Amino acid sequence: VGGSSWDVRSFGYFTSAQFDFKDRYIGDFLIRRDGSSLFGEDQRWHWYYRAGGAWRVSEENFWPFDFFNEFKLRYSRGTAGGRPSFAAQYETYTVTSGGVTKGNLGSKDLKPELATEQEFGVDFIVGGRISAGLTYAKSVVENQILNVPLAGFYGFSNQWRNAGTLSGNTYEATDRKSVV
Repeated sequence: VGGSSWDVRSFGYFTSAQFDFKDRYIGDFLIRRDGSSLFGEDQRWHWYYRAGGAWRVSEENFWPFDFFNEFKLRYSRGTAGGRPSFAAQYETYTVTSGGVTKGNLGSKDLKPELATEQEFGVDFIVGGRISAGLTYAKSVVENQILNVPLAGFYGFSNQWRNAGTLSGNTYEATDRKSVV
């Protein structure tokens, strides 16, 4: 016989704005505040953002290449947070016929994993028939939530902690042929 029950509360709000000036300069901005009961008491609320822009160079008067129907440069940067499991805040135990065994030591100071990504790209259309995009993205995830082994004197074998950083680079290329 077994059972469990838990209550997780999350709340968030955001505001965003976009603009397009002269059909050449494009911007996108967002700010967000998220709260979650899955984090420690002093870490319940966190801010995140996104900002991006694009320049349609082919719409400029100085653009000399008529065979490009579109040539756009773009950049964006944004953040997001990752949440732990419900049990990461609390001590866990295993009950068997042989007794009670300590599992994970709770962590009331957990904060969200913080992912930051930057993306650079170029999109273009040639002769109204072939479109392509090239993108480079760099991402870093700080304060990764990892189950870290503990020394024996704690009495627990592991504890969830903000203990890691992971970074990555991505290159993307897309193409599409179309008939206009």
